[in-house]
Amino acid sequence: MLKRLSALSLLAVFAFALAWVIRAQDLSVVYVTPQDNAVLRGGPGTSWDRLAVLPFGETYRATGRTIEADWIQIAYTGPLEAGARDVFTQDGVTYGWVAYWLLVWTGDILTLPIDGVGTVPTARVAGTTLILEPDEYIYEDEVDASRQVDNPFDQTVQVELTGRLGSENSGHFWLQFKMNGRFYWTGTWATGVPFGYERLPDRSYLFVYGRLGSQLRLENFRLNRMLADIGERWRALDRGQPTTCNNIPDDFRLRAYSFNPADLIREPIYGPSVTAIQNAVSHVNTAIRQFREICAQPGDRVIDSPTIQAGLDEIESAERHLNIVRLLIAPYERRDPFFTTDESANTEMMP
Repeated sequence: MLKRLSALSLLAVFAFALAWVIRAQDLSVVYVTPQDNAVLRGGPGTSWDRLAVLPFGETYRATGRTIEADWIQIAYTGPLEAGARDVFTQDGVTYGWVAYWLLVWTGDILTLPIDGVGTVPTARVAGTTLILEPDEYIYEDEVDASRQVDNPFDQTVQVELTGRLGSENSGHFWLQFKMNGRFYWTGTWATGVPFGYERLPDRSYLFVYGRLGSQLRLENFRLNRMLADIGERWRALDRGQPTTCNNIPDDFRLRAYSFNPADLIREPIYGPSVTAIQNAVSHVNTAIRQFREICAQPGDRVIDSPTIQAGLDEIESAERHLNIVRLLIAPYERRDPFFTTDESANTEMMP
């Protein structure tokens, strides 16, 4: 009972920390960080001018997005490649575009200006549109009854959609559109489901989803495999069964590049998860060292119950912390937050 209470208490602490971090983030400004070397282009597509190569790990302020958010515009003040045109630069700031799948971000990308900062005259195909009736309810900025505003139209109008909240699979869901420079929401029970809505970015994917989350899943997988190995050896001893001292694992080490402190500053949502996996590593390594000490004893080895119980305690503690990791990262385990068929963005990754 004491162990179970301890685990629940620890989970409550992490859950509280997670909720606090979510509330503390400033979502009004969006920052992006390339996951790998990425090409900066003059417009949202691979046919636009190549301006520079953004190194991994640098963070930039986002200044715009395409309707489908498959390209993000950033404010860049670094050097341009030789021969790059300067028509995309204003007052020393170059407004270039990066394919979204190369980025992790903080903030609400749905609030970014559609088409970003205009530097050169251009045209684009209109996005998904919606017929808005004058008697339909609309909400400003957020899907919240307190944010309902008067519908300014006295006749049917067509608006361009810029985002969604949920999908048809969840029944009634919400659609975002832009009007007079501001974002509004309306419900699909009034408007129906427009064709092509699934290509719009979903606001439920509010937080970052990139390198740090992927590394957490990878390290969690690696550590679980080692825990299964050493855990089975201790449980065999507990059952009075023979086990082996061959190929005892070395101490587990988190990869040095997995959880860079700078990543956690940019992505504080993962802080509690990183703490939990670090605690799990500590318990796994203690169990490994205790087993190694048993195997180092000369001659016949008679293992007493307190020694076995101490090893099992470390295994159970590691399992509790890894369960916490799984619980905390589960809401963010979305492989791809946008539905897009544009494969051309895949050419943006640099070797």
